[in-house]
Amino acid sequence: MKSRTPIAVTALLALALAGCADGTTDTTAGAGGTPSSSAAAPASTAASASASSAASQNVGDTLLVFTRTGGLAGTNDRLVVRPDGSWTLTTKSGSKEGKLTAAELTALKSTLEQVGFSKLPKVNSNGNVADGYKYSISYGGDEVVAEDGAVPTALQPVITTLNGLLSK
Repeated sequence: MKSRTPIAVTALLALALAGCADGTTDTTAGAGGTPSSSAAAPASTAASASASSAASQNVGDTLLVFTRTGGLAGTNDRLVVRPDGSWTLTTKSGSKEGKLTAAELTALKSTLEQVGFSKLPKVNSNGNVADGYKYSISYGGDEVVAEDGAVPTALQPVITTLNGLLSK
C-alpha cells in the first residue's frame, strides 16, 4: 500500500498558495512576512512610551531602572534600585522588595561609573538571537537599550550584575 502523505502535503500547499493569491492585502505583514512599517509603528510607539516612563522614573529617588524582556518564557522583569540600595522587583509572578548590602550597592555604583554609561550607544539592536533578551537601563538621566547578541562589551558587566539582582 502506498502512502498518501506526499499527496496530502501537496494538496495543503496548493490550498495555502491559492489562499495567498486571492487578491486580498495583508496589512500586518510586508514582503517576506515581516511586519510592515504601519504595523510596527504602534510597537515602537509603545516602546518609546515605556522608555519615557522608565527615564522619567529615574529622578531623585531612583538610582536606576532595569528592565529585561523577552527570552523563551516571555519574561517581563523590572528592577528599580533607589540610592539607599532599596529595590523593587516586578515580574509576571508579582512584586518583591529588598535592600542591597552596602558592599553590593558600592559595587553596583562602581560598575556603572567604570562603564562610562553616559557615553555608551543608546540603542544596541540587531542581535538576531532567537529567544534573546532585550535590556533597558536608565541611570543618571541616560537610557541604554541592548539586545542579546548586540550588548556592547563595556555594558556586559552591568547587565551581569543586574541579572544577578533579578535572581534575589
